[in-house]
Parts: sequence; C-alpha cells; structure tokens
Amino acid sequence: MPESIMNVQGNALKNAGDTVASAVGSVAGAVADPKGALKQVKSAVSSPKPLAVAAGLAAAYALGWRHGHRAATR
Repeated sequence: MPESIMNVQGNALKNAGDTVASAVGSVAGAVADPKGALKQVKSAVSSPKPLAVAAGLAAAYALGWRHGHRAATR
C-alpha cells in the first residue's frame, strides 16, 4: 500500500530537522574542541563515500551549467 503524501513529507521534514540538528551539534563541538573537530573533518574527507557524492554533484552541476549555456545561445 503506498504511503500518503503527508506521511512522506513528514518523514522528509523530520530527516531534514535531524540533519540540521546534527550539523549544529557538530559546529558547537568544533568550537568546544577544535582538535577533535579537525580529526573528524579529516576522517570524513578521507572516506570514499562523501568524496564520490561530492564528485557526482560537481559533475552534475557542470553538465547542467553547460547544457543551460548551450540552450541560451540558440
């Protein structure tokens, strides 16, 4: 049985709120312990999944930008 749209939107908002709360907590932790924050950033950057996501987003942006410029010049 498909989920209702309200339920899906509610889950998306809850996930977004959790992400924002996590980011705020990370910033607060970085202020309290800068050395620990630097270690956390190094480990996040060295793991392959975030790098793959960032590379994919950069490639998608570049392709979209190029396509938009080509369409505008026609």
